[in-house]
Amino acid sequence: MALQAPAAGPSPTSQTATLPPSEAPSSASKAPSPMATVTSKAAISSATASSQKETGSPSRAPSTNGKASNASARSNYKTANKPREAEADVPDKCSDKSIVMPSSAAAQAATGNSVATSESAVRADRQAIGGAEPTFIIPKMPGFPSERQVAHLPLMLYIPGIDGTGMAASRQFPGLMGSFDFRSFSVPVNDRTPFNGLVQIIKSYLEAEVDVNDPDRPVYLLGESFGAVLALAVAHDKTDLVDRLVLVNPATSYEKSIWPRLGPALAKLPDSMYSAIPYALSPVLGNPLAMAAVNVDRTASLPTQAAQYAASVQKLIPQLGYLSKILPPAVLQWKLELLKQGNAVVKGMLPRIQQRVFLLAADGDLLIPSKEEGPRLQKLLPRCRLKVFPNASHALLQEADINLAQLMKQQGFYVTKRSMSAPVKKRTKSTFGSANPIEKPTMGELDYYTEGTLKNLKTLQSPVFLSTGEDGQVQEGCGGIPLDRPLLLVSNHQTFALDIGPLIDGLLRQTGLLPRGLTHPAVFQGNLQERKDNADPQNNVFGSLLTTFGSVEVGGRNFFKLMQQGECVLLYPGGVREAYKGRGEEYKLFWPKQPEFVRMAARFGATIVPFGGVGLDDGFDMLLEPKQIRAIPVLGKLLEDNAKKRIPPARRGTSQKTDVEELFIQPVPLPKLPQRLYFKFQKPIVTCPHDAKDPFRTQQIYEEAKQSCEDAISYLRINREKDPYKDLFKRLFYERTWGGKQAPTFPLK
Repeated sequence: MALQAPAAGPSPTSQTATLPPSEAPSSASKAPSPMATVTSKAAISSATASSQKETGSPSRAPSTNGKASNASARSNYKTANKPREAEADVPDKCSDKSIVMPSSAAAQAATGNSVATSESAVRADRQAIGGAEPTFIIPKMPGFPSERQVAHLPLMLYIPGIDGTGMAASRQFPGLMGSFDFRSFSVPVNDRTPFNGLVQIIKSYLEAEVDVNDPDRPVYLLGESFGAVLALAVAHDKTDLVDRLVLVNPATSYEKSIWPRLGPALAKLPDSMYSAIPYALSPVLGNPLAMAAVNVDRTASLPTQAAQYAASVQKLIPQLGYLSKILPPAVLQWKLELLKQGNAVVKGMLPRIQQRVFLLAADGDLLIPSKEEGPRLQKLLPRCRLKVFPNASHALLQEADINLAQLMKQQGFYVTKRSMSAPVKKRTKSTFGSANPIEKPTMGELDYYTEGTLKNLKTLQSPVFLSTGEDGQVQEGCGGIPLDRPLLLVSNHQTFALDIGPLIDGLLRQTGLLPRGLTHPAVFQGNLQERKDNADPQNNVFGSLLTTFGSVEVGGRNFFKLMQQGECVLLYPGGVREAYKGRGEEYKLFWPKQPEFVRMAARFGATIVPFGGVGLDDGFDMLLEPKQIRAIPVLGKLLEDNAKKRIPPARRGTSQKTDVEELFIQPVPLPKLPQRLYFKFQKPIVTCPHDAKDPFRTQQIYEEAKQSCEDAISYLRINREKDPYKDLFKRLFYERTWGGKQAPTFPLK
């Protein structure tokens, strides 16, 4: 909700050192505060007052859905809504007497039933109160000139809480402005735009601003409290324009807080009592001790620190009173209505948020239950990383030792350029699980998943990667894999496909390649009925993890699109039949006879790299094979019918006419000690479009790829017997002794 007091700190007019643009403060705790948030009533909302002060108030973005050209509309919007530099000292125009509640038409529209309907009604109200509209501003900060060059930096739009001023994050502005082209959303106190209207304003701003930028430029939304709810709604609708979300104590838990009951009662208090509310709630709004400690130089002597601390407290306490002017009773009532609208809107969106999310939650938040909400959101958002701050308050970004820009870099969540899975000329909907190009994970993000989901697998399997150079020599690592595009990797499917994680992790780290796996639809969809009901395709952890790392549903259309875009594609021709092997079928290939994948690859002149993997098939004894399960009286028939009904087939069209039976009935395994994994990439097979038209040549390439895969498997099975660290316990002892260094493998010569 971000009902925070203005940050206590030196104003731009105080005796504060001016930092050059290239030297952003290394710690947010010593950052000068923007927009005169210290000693003047202008601290209430520079953006609000400056919007009323200017003769030409920025206008709402025009609709681009009509006959007018998008380019013209975008040009008009950018002229009218160019982000302003926030004024440093503006007379206070925010008082309870100036509040005008929405007209009946606007109030009706505020339910969010129709954003278009609310436009005219809200505009009519704005004319009555001076015409101020929500807009984006560039905070005015010492050391950051108005005309500084920021095109090389990622764009970040900050969306504040219900106060609408941005003061809750003002201590972070210097660090963020040093790392981003930073804009702050400002909502005038008198504004009555409903939730959907605010979402539309931000979306229109993105449409106008991001389209002209380099498509590789990252776009971040930073949402705090209520602003996080807005950010989620915008991100849901704009997967093509928003890449990453940073959410701080999201107010998605509003309905579980005390505010639906307490808020309306506060708004009805007499003015004399209401003005005292910020002081009474100060321990709830934030941690005053931690906020005051921001301006204390911890390297100074103890007497100096004590004096600095006392001065900071003196500045902080009077500013609490400004909250009653930023949020007078009528405004508070309207803001609580916005929270209610927003929670209703985003509730069903959460599992479908495509962007990577960095979620910051304070476990000492007394305003809303952020401690419980953080883990809940982490489960609902498919690509969410949660960091919990012990003993921190709702005003997390105001507290000492919190440097958001630095934290994002430490966590690998900061990028200056999008690294895409395939070259892009313009932005498209980067929907995970689709065949569109996606942003590759950073090394920091890869470490995050490795330390979580893959850590135990990598420790137990200690994968070995070998590749074949152009001269035919085998080498350690993946250096022999060509970087030609498009690139098709084909291999044997090991038992239960438990080698996919370590494989993708190794390829990304060693080559930068993100192989887009063609994966059985059962991993994403669950069953046919769920597909008809448009159920969330990423409703399981494994499916969500695979889509995060580029997997898409196997099928001719996705295969075609990936090849067309110049992607690196990973295909297991043996499919589920090969992953669900029976006894005595270790490392046996069950590839269909039709060379369809070769024909598709050759159509785009792709390079095919066969490779083999061993290790997993030796890690299980099958107590019951799929064919034995099907032979069980009554139960076998039920399981078979259920698999045919609920599990969508992977092979369709031409590929469905195959000699390989595909039935999603899992064998019953007895695990053995984990075996070491080995991968060997073979010499590339170069194709050309002419090969796709020649059935004989297509079949020839297919047989060559299959034989190459079998040769790799044979090579690994023979040579791994020479690996001194093939056995689990000896390998673990070595790697623990050497501080995690991977154990060596068999000699290559």
